[in-house]
Amino acid sequence: MDRWIEIDCGKIIENIKKIKNFTKKKFMATVKSDFYGMGAKYVSKKIESVVDYFGVAIPSEGIELREIGIKKPILVLGPILPSDVEELLMKEVEITLCSNDVFEQLKRVSKKRQKKAVVHIKIDTGMGRIGIQKEEAENFIKKVKEEKNIFTKGIYTHLATAEWKNKEYAKYQIENFYSVLEEVNELKNIPLKHIANSAAIINLPETYKNFDMIRIGLLTLGIYPAKELYKRLKLQPALKGFCKVLFLKELPEGRYLSYGITYKTEKKTKVATLGIGYGDGLRRFLSNKFELKWNNKKIKIIGNICMDQTLVDVSGKNVKIGDEIYIFGDSFEIEDMAKIGGTTPQEILCGFGARRMQKVYK
Repeated sequence: MDRWIEIDCGKIIENIKKIKNFTKKKFMATVKSDFYGMGAKYVSKKIESVVDYFGVAIPSEGIELREIGIKKPILVLGPILPSDVEELLMKEVEITLCSNDVFEQLKRVSKKRQKKAVVHIKIDTGMGRIGIQKEEAENFIKKVKEEKNIFTKGIYTHLATAEWKNKEYAKYQIENFYSVLEEVNELKNIPLKHIANSAAIINLPETYKNFDMIRIGLLTLGIYPAKELYKRLKLQPALKGFCKVLFLKELPEGRYLSYGITYKTEKKTKVATLGIGYGDGLRRFLSNKFELKWNNKKIKIIGNICMDQTLVDVSGKNVKIGDEIYIFGDSFEIEDMAKIGGTTPQEILCGFGARRMQKVYK
């Protein structure tokens, strides 16, 4: 094993308990995209006893959880096709409803199967991806509520800017959501109203205090949507990433390294080749900008990160072939990588869920 991620399920469970105690709300564990590449099936079994719900992105993810024996409610958060309805209904996976085509199919299939469909209506308050527009929500909700074979268990929306310091747009979306809730009398019989994601519960407390459930993915792993939010909810990092040294050499001053020759040695340099590259999730934009650790000592990435290998400067260190190199885990490395790349920790994490990063569960 020359590249791997250690996943501490005990810490994930403790993080969930801490978040639940902090919010006092029902907890949906969002395990979409194979739980950011960390193994949704394995982790979901481990955490099922401490969560109230599971959230997935696509139908196949929900069906997989049912097939491994998950009993807790599962909601597909993404849009589905009418052709997905019947299998989801029979597997008792809940559906995000925001299209007339799916609604009509739900009516047909639930009647044919004599089985009640469970849905959560999605309102587009400003994210612009999926959902019923605010202006259309009242008529759509009334229409759905009239169907005896469809149980409207939830209504929700999703925030576009919950993690950012400028909260004005998020507050605009929250107000839009409130306006829908106020307009529709039937909402009194909808048990679950939810809006808060990981960033919102620590940046916008009104998103959990005034609603029934929270949808949390990243924070369960002790990783923050933005490092600055750490002080408000101190969680335990549940992941650690490692690789090994595969090759060593001494190079004189003036040697270029890697694709694009973006790095040139300024003195005699001891260079280690590591068994990890951008094909495993170590993003290329970290080239010449990020440090890993050997024996708790920093070692800088030098030259462009390759698909399968990365070069680091280990001058003055007694590094040997086969030595373990620490990539991320305890010190906001995922968050720092995201900041360098102008992206999100979720994107960084999904990258590390790639082909050869073996998962070791604790």
